[in-house]
Amino acid sequence: MMLSALASVTWRQWRLHKLRTLLTLVGISIGVSVTFAVRTANLTLIGSLSSTIERLAGKSTLQVVAGEAGFPEEVWDVVRDTPGVKLSAPVIEVLANTAFEDGGNLLIVGEDTLGEQGLREFQFDEDSTELSDPLVYLAQPDSIIVSRVFAEKHNLNEGDKLPLFTSNGRKEFTVRGVFKPTGIGEVFGGQIAAMDVFSMQVVFNRGRNFDRIDLMNDPGVTVDELQANLRERLKAYPAVEVERPTARGKGIENAVSAMSLGMSVASFIALLVGLFIIFNTFSISVNQRWKEIGILRALGVERGNVQRMFLGEAAVMGLIGSALGIFIGYYLAIGASRLMGDIAALVYGYISTEEPPIFRADYAVSAFLIGVSASVIAAWLPARAASRLDPARALHNIETRQRESVLGKFRLASGIVLVAAGWACIRFVPITYGVMWQFLYIVVITGGLLLLLPKLSELTARALRPLMDRVFGSEGVLAVDAMIAAPRRTSATVGALMIGLMFVFSIAAYVRSYQSTVSRWMTRMINSDLIVTSSDMARSRTYHFSEDLAARVARLPGIKRVENARITFIPYADDSIGLVAIDMDGWFDRVNNVVEDANEDRARELVTTGEGILVARNFAIRFGLGTGDRVQVNTPTGIFDRPIAGIIEDYTTEKGTLFLDRELYKRFWQDPAVDMIEVNLLAGVDREAFKRELQREIRGEHRAFIYTNSEYKQWVMDLINGFFMLNYMQLAIAVLVAALGILNTLIISVAERKRELGVLRALGGLRGQVRKLILLEATAIAIIGVVTGAIAGAFNTYFLVRTAAMMIGGWAIPFEFPLWMIGAALPVAISIALAAAWWPARRAVGLNIVEAIGYE
Repeated sequence: MMLSALASVTWRQWRLHKLRTLLTLVGISIGVSVTFAVRTANLTLIGSLSSTIERLAGKSTLQVVAGEAGFPEEVWDVVRDTPGVKLSAPVIEVLANTAFEDGGNLLIVGEDTLGEQGLREFQFDEDSTELSDPLVYLAQPDSIIVSRVFAEKHNLNEGDKLPLFTSNGRKEFTVRGVFKPTGIGEVFGGQIAAMDVFSMQVVFNRGRNFDRIDLMNDPGVTVDELQANLRERLKAYPAVEVERPTARGKGIENAVSAMSLGMSVASFIALLVGLFIIFNTFSISVNQRWKEIGILRALGVERGNVQRMFLGEAAVMGLIGSALGIFIGYYLAIGASRLMGDIAALVYGYISTEEPPIFRADYAVSAFLIGVSASVIAAWLPARAASRLDPARALHNIETRQRESVLGKFRLASGIVLVAAGWACIRFVPITYGVMWQFLYIVVITGGLLLLLPKLSELTARALRPLMDRVFGSEGVLAVDAMIAAPRRTSATVGALMIGLMFVFSIAAYVRSYQSTVSRWMTRMINSDLIVTSSDMARSRTYHFSEDLAARVARLPGIKRVENARITFIPYADDSIGLVAIDMDGWFDRVNNVVEDANEDRARELVTTGEGILVARNFAIRFGLGTGDRVQVNTPTGIFDRPIAGIIEDYTTEKGTLFLDRELYKRFWQDPAVDMIEVNLLAGVDREAFKRELQREIRGEHRAFIYTNSEYKQWVMDLINGFFMLNYMQLAIAVLVAALGILNTLIISVAERKRELGVLRALGGLRGQVRKLILLEATAIAIIGVVTGAIAGAFNTYFLVRTAAMMIGGWAIPFEFPLWMIGAALPVAISIALAAAWWPARRAVGLNIVEAIGYE
């Protein structure tokens, strides 16, 4: 009976304050929806990439792989002769570009046409392939079969020509057949074709290497038994690994882990700022209902029931907001999946097949529980305050009575201790690569700042008071005084704004610091006059130039030197690392004083003769190695074992990178492919003019992207901005939720001060003055939010550049917090605050004076 009566009180409050209730539900749903969308989008992307791998694998139960460079043909001989292998087929995969006017990528799968029947669904199956003459397809090296989707898109029929850019230039292939969009034909939206694997070795410059071998076990031998047997027989090829097709999906998941982490941070921001909206709402709800609570307590309602009333209200709001968040989050995941897919293609070279979001019930349940729990946790302190309300003092102003606890010395001391402890951990505790608990450092600092927030808000408001008086007169003073007199309401709102702006400032400062660091690195390390790349992405995993193209470029007049570079990833220590193989003698001629912890002349001697390697600083940090230590890597031809001749600053990948001479790489990896051609011109040769000449020389024959030095550096910066698109999403979320917090507070402020505003109007205050008062209060909140956000942002930036960058990528990034950012953010924050204050100001202006004076 008692709970029913209390529920009626809650329902009455919801009906009286519909907008406040709606804003609280929106705050909860945003946090839950982003949390659910991020996890769903990440699962969908990984699922899409894994599904692509499985479809390309066909019916194979095991795969033989050895990194991006592949392995020599003789590995196939060993596999075929292994007992228990029913079928085996070598495979090469290339993401090529068509020479049609509209361009577009085409995934080409090279397969052994004679040997792999039964593994691949498009192979000579009359139900799924239209192939009129298999013998012609086998006999002609220019033969290709394409999916029906691709054929219909480009109006291709059997016998038509398909122009493609290959490693050896533009070539025309003859369409010998069309297969239906089932199984493998569903990959990449049907943008897929097949060729003979041995023809692909030639046209895509793979030498005598294969990318992988797909195989099927004999029914009399288990997959595990065959896997163990193959591993034993392939010991002579250390880089070769035998694994199930699904294992390759785990490698992709590791590759895009940094991107997944960034999306997770976005959801954390939304949920954290949403907590402040909930806390703010219930804090002011207690203040608005002080008389009602006092009456309930005087009538005998126990403290526990009062507390349960507020917690129950929060739980119901959490239930409704979380359910709404799950619904919105599922559709939000569609856009998030596309964004993550674009970044995976742009930065990591993985092209995913677009698929609808994967709905996981456990993800939905966990996000739902997080939303409900966060709502109850955020309402706990206000509910506790309500339960402790003394009925005899209920007529006193609650804000005034609670100021001492809000601004007490114990709270201030606790806040200072937490901030100092968090900062000390960042500054002095050794940073461990890949250990996520170090995020607790910034959590501790943020907790301390929240404890200090009421005092920071009060001090900032008092410092602002003379300026508001001088510029805006009495309305400005009243606006600031209202904030000083109500520290709980003010600090809750400023807290939401502080958290939002903390991430805005710190992420923007981190991106700026990272860009500045990369720019300085490129100035020292990338100084060729022209750079020719094989892809408009960060790199291509499958499409490469041949050395013939570089030789052709080198013959052009005006060339001083041409350097070929190969950029790939190799397995190392249960993960993958980057490898850059370049003509190191020419590289050393271009750079100076870049080798750390070693004599540069000695390092050059070792590296150029193939007796040593250079490693990126983050590689050394990640694996605890230094100059003189030896690095062992499994290669297709044996163990690669060389000492570290020196350490260099490098930002090629967060996984760490090895640098070695190109001839040494070709000897061990048997891979002559070229990803980048660095062109150095003779003195006096104009870069732009030479670029135009080079474009004319290779136009229509090669798919190449030619950049001057400055253009290439700008292109790298654009890639970085693409990767940080996730962070820009975080900024948008933070600003949106903070704006909701301001709107919520000002609506509550108008309702709470209805009598005060009515008296002001009765004493001759004009409607315009009331409107100005509310708008100035919003302005003051924005200013205080910017100040406290800048303080919190500086701490968070320090954490990001010193701890987060090191534990995620092993990078040491100098701390940069541009002060101009605060000045630039101030008018934006004020504009958002004024926009949020428009409706509360309108309500304040429309108050009935008689009703307002009689309001309690």
